[in-house]
Amino acid sequence: MNPEKKYAIGVDIGGSHITSAVVDLEEGVIVGHPVTTDVDHTSPAEVIFSAWTENLRLLINESGLPVKQIGMAFPGPFDYDKGISWMEHKFQAIYGINIGQTLAARLLEFKDLEFKFVNDAGAFALGESSFGAAKNIDRVIVLTLGTGVGSGFIANHTIVRSGDSVPPGGEVWNLPFHEGIVDEAFSTRWVVGRYSELTGKQVQGAKDVAMRFEFDDAAKQLFNEFGYRLAEFTTPWLNKFNSRTLVLGGNISRSLPLFMQALQRAYGQVGLTVDVKGSVLLDKAAMLGAASLFL
Repeated sequence: MNPEKKYAIGVDIGGSHITSAVVDLEEGVIVGHPVTTDVDHTSPAEVIFSAWTENLRLLINESGLPVKQIGMAFPGPFDYDKGISWMEHKFQAIYGINIGQTLAARLLEFKDLEFKFVNDAGAFALGESSFGAAKNIDRVIVLTLGTGVGSGFIANHTIVRSGDSVPPGGEVWNLPFHEGIVDEAFSTRWVVGRYSELTGKQVQGAKDVAMRFEFDDAAKQLFNEFGYRLAEFTTPWLNKFNSRTLVLGGNISRSLPLFMQALQRAYGQVGLTVDVKGSVLLDKAAMLGAASLFL
């Protein structure tokens, strides 16, 4: 590692672990190896903060670099400006605690640490925008499709959360779609439920359906419907945000080749040309995006 280059730490906080990595902000790559520490979100505050502290201490010491800047990706609700968790469904023990101050007080051997915080879906979007599938593209919408639907509206590598061109907070999960909301319409729950409707059989998720695609008409129908529905939902937002690039991440995006044709056909029917890309950074995107807060 070259100490003359600019580095920052990117941290991805999950419900069962913390993963952190040193990021070369010039090259947009992880240097060395990410460090993962298991810690359950239901643990007491002392257990959570001890695990996070030791994770960062190990990463910084192993890097051999005087890394001062730490970007952390958290799910919401969360005060990202102040670094305070307001989650009640996860990490209840640290509700209302200033995370940056708490970690800095436990890492006193590293002087002048600077913390920034970002929504986990926003971090994923920033990662793909800054270093991944949408690098060098000014305006892009990024959706993560999995157990739920995350979103990031990126303009000039900045998350847009307000204004007429984006939904409130830049979040799409709770927007109405058909008879429900987006979180139900494009998540694993929809895939599992729709396949059951078509076949009477139970599957675990999109991967199971994708494995049947070549020989199962129901799987073909499901992904065809998924593509058309996704185009129907995203078309108004692509127009409002003045973007022609859509990046898809999350587990369902791994099946993008199976619904890409339907998606593009539906865009074509309304006269839209959209560059649809799958995530290239995958599980590294959030860490890279969190670190990119210091670009």
